Amino acid sequence: MTAAVLGGSAVALLAAFGGIALLGDLSAAAPSFVSLFALACLAYAVAVAWVLRRGVGPRGLAGILVAGVAFRLILLPTAPSLSTDLYRYLWDGRVAVAGVSPYRHPPAAPELAALRDRTVYPKLNHLDWLTIYPPAAQLLFAGLARIAPGSVGAFKLLIVAVDLGTLALLLGWLRALGRPPAWALLYAWHPLVVVELAGSGHLDAVALAASVGALWAAARGRDGWAGACLGLGAAVKLYPLLLLPAVWRRHPARAVLAAAGVMVAGYAVYAQDGLAALGSLPRYLAEEHFNPSLRGLLDLALGGIGEGGVLAARLAPLVGLGALAVAVGLGGREVPAWRRASWLVGAYLLATPNLFPWYALWIVPLLAAAPAWPWLYLSCAVGLTYLAFAQPVWALPGWVIAVEFGPVALGLALAAWSRRPAGGWLAGRRPLRVSS
Repeated sequence: MTAAVLGGSAVALLAAFGGIALLGDLSAAAPSFVSLFALACLAYAVAVAWVLRRGVGPRGLAGILVAGVAFRLILLPTAPSLSTDLYRYLWDGRVAVAGVSPYRHPPAAPELAALRDRTVYPKLNHLDWLTIYPPAAQLLFAGLARIAPGSVGAFKLLIVAVDLGTLALLLGWLRALGRPPAWALLYAWHPLVVVELAGSGHLDAVALAASVGALWAAARGRDGWAGACLGLGAAVKLYPLLLLPAVWRRHPARAVLAAAGVMVAGYAVYAQDGLAALGSLPRYLAEEHFNPSLRGLLDLALGGIGEGGVLAARLAPLVGLGALAVAVGLGGREVPAWRRASWLVGAYLLATPNLFPWYALWIVPLLAAAPAWPWLYLSCAVGLTYLAFAQPVWALPGWVIAVEFGPVALGLALAAWSRRPAGGWLAGRRPLRVSS
């Protein structure tokens, strides 16, 4: 029966990903893409429910891993069309190889006119913005630009390799926690992971690998290594730093110093740029606003009282997230690291003023260790936001936001009311060994 259920789910996922690959420009076919993505999520949900409640043997695990690789290979050759981020990676690498700091000029600057082409440059957005990517990301971009300049396929191949590395780290972490290795299916088969990494080539693959590596190190009591992993992740994309309060336990200073050391080493490469090495990150934080949950509710409640209300709506969720991080770091050391990480990442998804679909990738590896249906639902429902491409003006329909966040709020409220973990029913009655 297990072979039939998982095999049927795998076939359905293969068909959905194959259909997505055949659509071509996904932004121009957003309703069709979202429909196929929803079908993939349904097949995925069946497989998840079976694995968590029934389990699989070693041969089943091998099948899960092989299928996960096959899903990625289907989308690997496709051109990114849901996001143009990968083209910015290629542009930044080209600028660095030309001997110019990517933090010095935006793509539209006349100083960079000689670097423009007909493949990468026309697909860039925010042409008047400096890069927002940290130094380690820039070193990665420059390294690949030297090996395979302007190659979308080479960069996506690198991202998929890192993605599969995350899967290997996840298996090690699950083993350290005493979880069944087959729970890696929650990451390996997740439609969002396949679409955003193999399909769009998002750099978040590195942040996921760093986060899982840090949590595995924390499970083994290696606070220093955990901090170093998070420092590396933050030198590529800043958000892994939020997990620092989750991974320190015995030696907080060791974790903090290791993270800081790695980040300082990364920024030292661009020391000559000074504060300009932040690029347009401050502008991004001040101006970008897409698919928020708490921010959107506060906008409705406070937006009518003027600029002060708008500012309060933006800052209040972030202040709350910071307060939670402090509380977790100071008072939650007896709570396992995986649970503290789940609190922090879940709070981040609700507090961020921008929840693009690939931002939700961060919760997926945690779901393999701590299954929770509200977050599992959100990690799939966030794909609905691509329907913004089908609107006359780039905006989300109100019903999308309601369908995306309504069940999450209900699930979290029910979990709080019943005083049981939000994912307790997913894992059946199998007892879990509590570990860091």
